[in-house]
Amino acid sequence: MRGSVWQRLLGLLSGLLLAGCASLPGVLEGPPAPPEDPAAAAEARALVEALQAANSGLATMKGLGRLTVRHGDRVQLDERMAWVGAPPLRLSVVLFAAGFPALRMAGDGEWLYYQDGQEAGAPVKRIRASDPDLERILSISIQTSDIIALISGRLPIKEHSSARVVPVASGSGRALQLLKGRHVRQTVFFDDAASEARQMQVFDSGTLLYQANFVEMQRVGRYKVPLRLTISNAAGTSVQLLVERYWADVPVSPEMFVLAAPSR
Repeated sequence: MRGSVWQRLLGLLSGLLLAGCASLPGVLEGPPAPPEDPAAAAEARALVEALQAANSGLATMKGLGRLTVRHGDRVQLDERMAWVGAPPLRLSVVLFAAGFPALRMAGDGEWLYYQDGQEAGAPVKRIRASDPDLERILSISIQTSDIIALISGRLPIKEHSSARVVPVASGSGRALQLLKGRHVRQTVFFDDAASEARQMQVFDSGTLLYQANFVEMQRVGRYKVPLRLTISNAAGTSVQLLVERYWADVPVSPEMFVLAAPSR
């Protein structure tokens, strides 16, 4: 495996994730829109509620897939990965190299655990964090809860104070903007009928943190979940998760989201 422990963790956590640094279609038109009328505000609220309701019954999931991490044109990681998740904060991931577990990571909503499995008797390290920002690990500023939402087939909704629907400057469709004060916190792109949203951008005071794209979706039981998912940032880092197997509503236990120290 190439890279440091942190680079491998990058691949792992993103594995929950997602490549392609392709830009999202459409740039929002013009200056900030004036206050919306009641009907427009109601439409924006309805879109937010629809996003929140997507796959809301999906309590647990597990999967197998291939994780690819790139920076520009250089592939940093291309390995298989397995995961178990329980929204909103519990996640366990194993990254493989040459068919053997190479790195393990787990979060139980209180602690983030990780272990480099390539080292004999490798210690388990942990960081107290309920919903950590994974920028140090992924080189993309994204929270664990966002990753879990994405692999659950949902676009996470960031905290906001207002919402509005705006046109896009190129292509078709519309965009839902979530604002925190005067700043756009998140933009979600919909089709013309506002019936489906597969792409979004997340900002911090006008700076793009990351963009995510459900490139391909699949049906698993009564849920629509990712088949191919990508996340990227403006710095040229991108992550792709290509899902090979996906199981929904699987039994889980609290122990699955904690890494124990190796026995002596």
